[in-house]
Parts: sequence; structure tokens; C-alpha cells
Amino acid sequence: MAVELYDEHEQSERVRKWIKEYGVSIVLGLVLAFGGIFGFRQWQDHQVQQRFLAAEYFDVIQRELDAGELDLAEQQFAALRDAVPRSSYVALSGMLLAAGYVEDGRLEPAARLYREILDGRGLDSLRPVVTLRLARVLEAQGDLDAAMALVAGEAPAGFTAAWAEVRGDLALARGEHERARLAFQEAIDNISGQGGKRRLLQLKIDATGPGLAEDAS
Repeated sequence: MAVELYDEHEQSERVRKWIKEYGVSIVLGLVLAFGGIFGFRQWQDHQVQQRFLAAEYFDVIQRELDAGELDLAEQQFAALRDAVPRSSYVALSGMLLAAGYVEDGRLEPAARLYREILDGRGLDSLRPVVTLRLARVLEAQGDLDAAMALVAGEAPAGFTAAWAEVRGDLALARGEHERARLAFQEAIDNISGQGGKRRLLQLKIDATGPGLAEDAS
């Protein structure tokens, strides 16, 4: 029995000594660990709140534009960029606002906003759509060279027909009928289905006049 008590006493002393030597480090480690967990959760909660806030701004901007309140939509977009500048909703809302500018005949701010979206980061999947829209705005402004430069390279996957159609429209506006014809034909060759789009492209081909082969004959 004495041996057992001695062992227990010795074990107790060893535990106290171990706690004295390492206890502070353990407690500090636990504090840091729990602090990291709570900090991460707080960061997650903040991110969720930011997403909800950005989504709310997006909805408001959309409603203002639907109501024809372009000035109010501008104000909400400015507030969105100030509140959550890195949110993907900034680009999405910018596209809505730029379309509102175009509908209102305000091409310069539309072009500026589309350029800002293209210069920004993220949302790579939207870049082809924004590029095409900017090209159309530049075309409407009469800046055909700048518009052509946007679609002169290889088209992104899935956008070959749209890229070619814009090149065709720009070439036709510049009086380059044969180049326009080839571009429209490329668009037809890469479009899926029949439908009205194919018929429209065929009308555009017809509008270019006789081709070089027909001229030669």
C-alpha cells in the first residue's frame, strides 16, 4: 500500500512538474488555435455578408434599370463598388449598367464601363461577351479600327460564329465586301442549327454583292 501511495505521489509530482514546464506553451497553443478557428469563422461570416450585400446591390440596380431610373442605377453601382469592390457582382452590375447606357444612347460611358470590366480581374467566362459588346459600341461610335482590333484574333471557344459575324459587319461598314462575305460565311459554318440567325447571316452575305468568283465570270 505504501508503495502504491508513493507511486501516486511521485506521479502527481511529475505531472505538476510537467505542467509547470510545458503548461504555458500548451495554453498559448490552445489560445492561438481557438483564436485561429474563431478568426477564420469570423472571416467566413464577413465573406458571406459581403456576398449578400453585393447581391442586394445587384438586385436593386436591376430593378432601377427595369424602371428606367438610370441615374439611380448609377448611384447604386457607385455604392456597390465602394462597399465590395472585389465582388464578382461589380462586373455583373457593370454589364447591366452599360447595357442601360447603350439603350439610352450614351455610348461613351458604356464603352468606358466595358473597358473597365475587361481590365478587371476574374469572371473570365464573361470576357468574350463583354468584348463583343464593346466592339458593337465602338462600331456604333464609328471607331471601326478599334472595334476590329478586339475581334481580330482567334475567337474564344464557343464564340467563333459571333466573332466572325462582328468582323463581317465591320468589314462591310469599311466597304471591304469580299472580306465581309468570307467572315459571314465563317459565321454560318460555325453556327449550330438553322433558325433565324442563319437566315440573317445569309441576308448579310447577299448584301455584300457578287463574290470575286462571280465577278470573274
